[in-house]
Amino acid sequence: MGTRFRLFVQPPFEDARSSPEVVEVSSPSGSLAAGPADDRMFVVEPVGKTGPYGVNRGPLGTPYMLLPPWTGKILEPAAPDERGNFDYLRPSMPGFEAAHVFGCVRFTLDVWERYLGQPLTWHFRDHYDRLEISILPRWNNAQYGYGFLEVGSQFEKDGRILPFSLDFDVIAHEVGHAIIFSVLGVPRPGTEYPEYLGFQEAFSDCVSLIAAMHFPSVIDNVLAETRGNLHRANRLSRFSEFSPHRQIRSANNKRTMREFAHGWKDEHELSQPLTGAIFDILVDIFHESLVARGLISRAVEDLADIAEFDPAAEASVQHAFDRAFALNSDGFVEALLDARDIAGTYLAETLWALAPDFLDYGDVAETMLAIDRHESGGQFAGIITGNFKQRAIGKLHAGAHLKGGEHRSHVHSARILLPIDHLDLPKMSYRERVLLSRSGIGQ
Repeated sequence: MGTRFRLFVQPPFEDARSSPEVVEVSSPSGSLAAGPADDRMFVVEPVGKTGPYGVNRGPLGTPYMLLPPWTGKILEPAAPDERGNFDYLRPSMPGFEAAHVFGCVRFTLDVWERYLGQPLTWHFRDHYDRLEISILPRWNNAQYGYGFLEVGSQFEKDGRILPFSLDFDVIAHEVGHAIIFSVLGVPRPGTEYPEYLGFQEAFSDCVSLIAAMHFPSVIDNVLAETRGNLHRANRLSRFSEFSPHRQIRSANNKRTMREFAHGWKDEHELSQPLTGAIFDILVDIFHESLVARGLISRAVEDLADIAEFDPAAEASVQHAFDRAFALNSDGFVEALLDARDIAGTYLAETLWALAPDFLDYGDVAETMLAIDRHESGGQFAGIITGNFKQRAIGKLHAGAHLKGGEHRSHVHSARILLPIDHLDLPKMSYRERVLLSRSGIGQ
């Protein structure tokens, strides 16, 4: 038996009707300590921690590095019940957010370790045995880095504070970065292409998307809303990593590399052609599965492709999907689950096969085609090639980084800091060290 948690698939601040669902993760029953904590990760809610891990400024302005572990005061950790579960905790109870974050991380790892074929080995294993998961409610971001995963909050103009600790998409996205750093790694100095940064964001978005598709309620709701016509805007193709650029990004987008050939400012925007291509590949594999199962005709599938670019065809396509779904909704569920697992497997195998140095989106496309040949004899080669070509992936590449985007990027922040990097920072005066120590943060 595993361990039960209550997880929000849709955060309550996005949908007031949302309620947490009981899920069972792979942690053996009774194996988790208060925190929650196990031998791979633990949750803390620091008291008095005013900033995130990474490079911060001391009381007199000198930069200093703050990395785990947090040794200051913490809130009372969430404890399991007598059977070792955490699903007794409700959203209004102390400890719920801590349990929710842990459950989301473990759920996402369960999904992707199956696709990867093995447990994830943390990229920080040389210095830390466990991942420290911190909740910083007064910080306006979320990040994964060397030994830590931190989640803050979204601060709305009307005064509301929306905790990322309750947002599955944000948490799963950060787990995506953990997977990339552990499996792919980072480029050597002088070998980083802009598209490596975009790949980080695109793959992490796909980690979130595929993980969310393992909630039966997500599959049911998406199909109920779209009747299988997934190119309609729906829950599946939206991501809620609000910070740092606030808008909800969409996997169901039409962006191409033509928009970035002369330069780019933000790696999240740069990621969208790749994310969009992968989403379209998933949808097309789903449609092919529907055809193979006799649930829709080839003519309907072809019309759905046309409707992507011709709004005049949308009504006819939706009518056809409505009729087909009504006849065999269970078949649609099975087809979507198959497409989900094919996409997840191909993404995981692609990640294993890539190298970080000089990585661009063309490498991703070529590698995925090779994976398809190995896995299916090239069954989906036309789908993969067509969708990457539609985005000009492999043909055009990102230009130079344009001024005005530096403040947005977070790949070159605490994500890739190592403990030894403190040697590159200026020495702090004795007086400033004392002031910093009195603040309760220390170094």
